[in-house]
Amino acid sequence: MIALAFALLLSTTPQVQEAPVPPACRGETFVSWQACAAAVPEGTPAYSLAMINIGSEAYMQGDLAGALDAYDKAEMPGQSVVSDVVLHTFRGDARRYGGRMEEARADAVIAWGYLDNRPPPGTAREDLRPLDDGLRLMILSVILPILKDGDPDDFQRARAMYMALPATDWMALSQRAGTLTSLGEHEAAVLASKGALDLRPTDPLTQNNHCYALVEAGRAAEGLAYCASAVAGLPELAPVRHSYATALAALGRCAEAETQMAEARRLEPGGSLYREPMTCMAKT
Repeated sequence: MIALAFALLLSTTPQVQEAPVPPACRGETFVSWQACAAAVPEGTPAYSLAMINIGSEAYMQGDLAGALDAYDKAEMPGQSVVSDVVLHTFRGDARRYGGRMEEARADAVIAWGYLDNRPPPGTAREDLRPLDDGLRLMILSVILPILKDGDPDDFQRARAMYMALPATDWMALSQRAGTLTSLGEHEAAVLASKGALDLRPTDPLTQNNHCYALVEAGRAAEGLAYCASAVAGLPELAPVRHSYATALAALGRCAEAETQMAEARRLEPGGSLYREPMTCMAKT
């Protein structure tokens, strides 16, 4: 489990007057970040820090729309909010989810800088989060697809670091499959997702991931049964509905595909992916 409670660096123009930190936000009297946010004025560093942590808690619970909303509330006029590598990874992914790619890329570049021993100016050594292979793998899995269309040198060095990390357990293989799919490396993604499926053959999320990897590799007919099984097991998960819609569309079953995509939009109206036009040519 990734520990939260992020430090906060502010590049400020103009300088903001620091207010005393209330008991709800510190020490033994701390209860929750929600209580902290309620105890301080909006637009203060303490409020910003609380909203950053609320956003990151939402992100870890899979609520990307809630995370993005909280991260936006953490912003302060005239200031740039900088925190540790995990915050920029989470916030970059939330911004990607919302279709805000320029902002997402800015966060991904900062996160990559931490991994590349180039933290933001002013970062104290004692504030640097220790990085093991598991955390590096998670971070790179998220930021690589965002970095892909940015600086080519940054992307290639980040990809080389990622591919050098071991991926043998279910989580690592699942992450690698999703990342390689996003990078367009489809056959390698299928191999990784098959490895994850071998470890958890009846898990709906793993079935969904393998289906999507197969569809993106041009093998929708092989993937369809996995998507159908995943939807049966996780009917209220928008990404699962999206995978099924993508598989159906690839096979020319357009009406069924649109039904599944409509469900994805209903379940996650804030997801930019589900608002994209779907390409489908009906089979005659």
